[in-house]
Amino acid sequence: MATSNFKSELEVPVPVDQLFSWHENPGAFERLTPPFDPVTIKKRKGGIDGGEVHIQMNLGPVPLTWVAKHHDYIKNKQFLDEQVSGPFASWEHQHLFEKIDSKSSKLIDEIDYKLPFGTLGNVFGGAFTRQKIDQMFAYRRNITKNDLISQSKYKGKSLDVVMTGGSGLIGTQLKAFLNTAGHSVENIVRGRPQKGELSWNLDNKTMSNLSGKDVVVHLAGEPISKPLGGMIPLPWTKWKRKEILESRVNGTKLISEHIASLNNPPKVLVCASAIGYYGDRGEDLLSEDEDNGNDYFSHVVKEWEKAAQPAIDAGIRVVFLRIAPVMSPLGGALQVLGNAAKLGSSPPVAGGKQWWSWVSVDDVVDAIHHSIITETLSGPVNVASPNPVRQGEWASTLAKVIWGRFGKLTGLIPVPGFALKAILGEFGDVLALSSIKVDSSKLIDSGYKFRFNHLEDCFRHLLGKRTEENLQ
Repeated sequence: MATSNFKSELEVPVPVDQLFSWHENPGAFERLTPPFDPVTIKKRKGGIDGGEVHIQMNLGPVPLTWVAKHHDYIKNKQFLDEQVSGPFASWEHQHLFEKIDSKSSKLIDEIDYKLPFGTLGNVFGGAFTRQKIDQMFAYRRNITKNDLISQSKYKGKSLDVVMTGGSGLIGTQLKAFLNTAGHSVENIVRGRPQKGELSWNLDNKTMSNLSGKDVVVHLAGEPISKPLGGMIPLPWTKWKRKEILESRVNGTKLISEHIASLNNPPKVLVCASAIGYYGDRGEDLLSEDEDNGNDYFSHVVKEWEKAAQPAIDAGIRVVFLRIAPVMSPLGGALQVLGNAAKLGSSPPVAGGKQWWSWVSVDDVVDAIHHSIITETLSGPVNVASPNPVRQGEWASTLAKVIWGRFGKLTGLIPVPGFALKAILGEFGDVLALSSIKVDSSKLIDSGYKFRFNHLEDCFRHLLGKRTEENLQ
């Protein structure tokens, strides 16, 4: 049975001990797992110095379990992953770390693997497997380099961070990002907390004591949409509208009043907000100084931010991140419309002329970290790529990335705006019909550099469709 080989090299502008520690700290596996091939950790014992991990993955509709053991650990030099059981006949992944100089290092990944079923497996699965590995490591190289560059900007002590919404799309990746940087993160959860968690109760207006913590990141709130099967967005019911408003306002108020009452409060509160604050504004370029819009969701965001006033009055630095629709195949617009595009439908909506501001999930995570460590940053901050696009361009770019030159065929049947609004009501306005073009100059002027300025590059990264390596 023939052995196949793969090798990848990456130079990073950090010392070798920092590069190695990034892989050794909790969160590295989560950061390196591509969203286009998500897996679930079912069991984990120990770390890269002899531990074992059980992973559930899917081959189409078929669930598979992969058990890998770590060994051959030499600090700042190497470690090896070996498949104990799983989809391959054999798999060995060697991670090698080399010092280039005092400020830079190299990561070398070498994989030897054998497919099941011998020659037959190679004939029918060899090219597919190689493509999957190439896609995975293009993603891993981008994440590793950019995470390390971002984390190296902070030279202070390890931070004690607490976070609401830690189980969500952004929260899970943020925790992994902060853990790989050496910070501790405790999730604030509803119900009975597990080891390493804190609790809060919005009904009783109680929460764990946050005295002595360095940072609070507040991401919790009723999702504005839970698509049915990841495909069909649901309209806002009266109950849904109430939950969207109260979960955001009451949660923010509880946290703000609590930390304002402490003798040793956290130094910074980073609150998720949304560009929905501005409402439908046509061709206007919207800075943080603009007034809020007149629709329901604009009102929600205004009240959401206002609820943090007790913390501001107490002298705590508060940052409101007005986040654009977040690009990830695991949630939001890209999940819903990406699934539709894979089925051959990526049309312009309501003519496609409305502005869509957008931001990659990795830029949101990075911007939160930037907000934590940048002491001069406070108040509302737009978090959106500096290159918004019109909805029609967004749809055609997605189709191009998925289908190549055949992508134009997916947009032949446009979707009238009145049809979408008839189905989804005012949520249709928020999802697709509103024109919101925001200015991210405040964030950029504070020293932030976007990982993904252009939509096509963002889509290729998130969907495993890179045509060439482009590490910024």
